[in-house]
Amino acid sequence: MKLEIEAKVKVNSLEPAAKKLRRLDAKLIETVREEDLYFNSADGTLMKSDCGLRLRKRQKEKGKRQKAEEKIFLTYKGPRGKSIFKSRQEAQVEVGDFDAAKNILLGLGYIERLTVKKIRQIWRLDDCEVCLDKVRWLGAFVEVEGPNEKSIKKVLNKLDLDKNEHISKGYARMTAEKLNCDLKPTSKK
Repeated sequence: MKLEIEAKVKVNSLEPAAKKLRRLDAKLIETVREEDLYFNSADGTLMKSDCGLRLRKRQKEKGKRQKAEEKIFLTYKGPRGKSIFKSRQEAQVEVGDFDAAKNILLGLGYIERLTVKKIRQIWRLDDCEVCLDKVRWLGAFVEVEGPNEKSIKKVLNKLDLDKNEHISKGYARMTAEKLNCDLKPTSKK
């Protein structure tokens, strides 16, 4: 599994970060719509152990006459590690069929708990990926993912976001709190 290290910062608007990225000659990779389904084990142990299971549908918009390009990813996230930023082991695989993957997870006993939708611009600056996210119900965020804390700090500094508070919660947990819903399975009566 690879180690994912990321900083997440809430912002009022994505435009200042986008302007800075353009001025710094960062490369805009793509703009996508993402729909993330989060699952938990039937007994809740997956999330109790601070792990995550996500099925993501990513659509890259094409021209007016072209069909949107779609990719599907199944991701497992391990428990958070010690870091000043959010850090955890992650394993991800691309799958060919969203509905089939969802049915496999449900067939294995996992329970769909939450859906998070966002529009994401993915940029490359230095050795980091910078995501400008507009998340339904939550607002605007800048995420910087990199190979180590030093690289992430350097990019946050270049974007003038190094003094902002870093959010350690994921979008699923923040959405669940906003909607006042529980990510744990409901008890069967």
